[in-house]
Amino acid sequence: MLTVNSADAYVEDAFAWARKRALDWVRTDAAPGNLPSYWAGYPSREMFYSRDVCHQATGAHLLGLDTENFAMFRHFARSATPARKWFPIWAFHFDGRIAALDYHHDEHFVREIPAVFDLAYRALEQYDWTGDRQWIDDPDLAGYYRHTIGEFVAAHDSDGDGLPEAGGTGDIFLGTATYNEQGEAPLILAGDGLASQYAVLRKLGHHDQADRIQATYNEWWNGESFARGITKEGLDFGWGLESHTLVPLFGLSGTGERNERFLDYLEAQLEIAPPLNIESFSYYPEVFFQHGRDESAWRWTKHLIDSRDDYPEISFTVVRHLVAGLLGLQPDAASAALSIESHLPAEIDALTVDHLPVGGWDLRISQEGRHTTEVTVNSGPGPLAVTVNDRTEIIEPGRTARVTTPTKDAS
Repeated sequence: MLTVNSADAYVEDAFAWARKRALDWVRTDAAPGNLPSYWAGYPSREMFYSRDVCHQATGAHLLGLDTENFAMFRHFARSATPARKWFPIWAFHFDGRIAALDYHHDEHFVREIPAVFDLAYRALEQYDWTGDRQWIDDPDLAGYYRHTIGEFVAAHDSDGDGLPEAGGTGDIFLGTATYNEQGEAPLILAGDGLASQYAVLRKLGHHDQADRIQATYNEWWNGESFARGITKEGLDFGWGLESHTLVPLFGLSGTGERNERFLDYLEAQLEIAPPLNIESFSYYPEVFFQHGRDESAWRWTKHLIDSRDDYPEISFTVVRHLVAGLLGLQPDAASAALSIESHLPAEIDALTVDHLPVGGWDLRISQEGRHTTEVTVNSGPGPLAVTVNDRTEIIEPGRTARVTTPTKDAS
């Protein structure tokens, strides 16, 4: 069982709460006929939603819910049919039935363009964590990846630029360009749609197509921020919540000075116009850890922890942030490799995570500030290549490696 230990009792208590609460949401054996599944959506709705599953999947993996992840992702993949123009169904009940609340018929159901690509990207991310070939070879998932970057785009790309468009109505039952359902402008294209498509293309090795999307998006810059999207009147520079937030999360804004200015803009908007729903906050630690803004990432992680909110996404993502986020984990289980870069904030001196699953390996990782990382391969199918910053150690099962490196701000 995954454990987290720290001299900071706050961290240990937070993890204990998040682990228990997340596991309480598992529905696999809660009723006869259930799919392997966990709750992913409003606590008042006995369902799992595509957007929520995407964001809960890494926390679920860390808690040993790989069977549930695979069953749910495959169920979404199977639902993306030609009659639905390759959109997956938005939500299912735990027994696999389509949730009628969000589906009326094949031309009138909730559908948001980022979800199509997000499902593909997060499923492929599970291959990084597990190294399990079923994430690549399963016919339903393999077909879904092909259709997502092929037939789906073709069916919704009216001008031939390679970018699928929404109708610009803002009606989620007719299809929207963004995850942002709060006062959405009538967007035809949105930043989170482009970002998630970009991420999937890069994940599948289609770098030329991804680069073209990034070049298009770079034209949306106004000197302070990127546009949240395009309406029939042109670029819209209003605050877009997810249509802005998911851009750096998926890497579309790149690196360098402009990306840093964009992140400054996101942080400022969080103060001026914070999200109205707690689940939107659950993305911010992932974004800021990814871009080295560790104090901000920790601030918003604590915001989630202190909420003790019962929305399932919160407990699952807190698990992710306390483990993969703070430790800075980038797995490549199929290649028997793991990269680590400490993101411990100033108030956490040390953190130890034990029984961390990466592929077939069971790991213990301890970090002391930004300077020392110790990795023990408790067990596994063979040696694991662990890279801490730029130093790689090949660690055999039963062995430990300790890496000390200069701190980031050391001269």
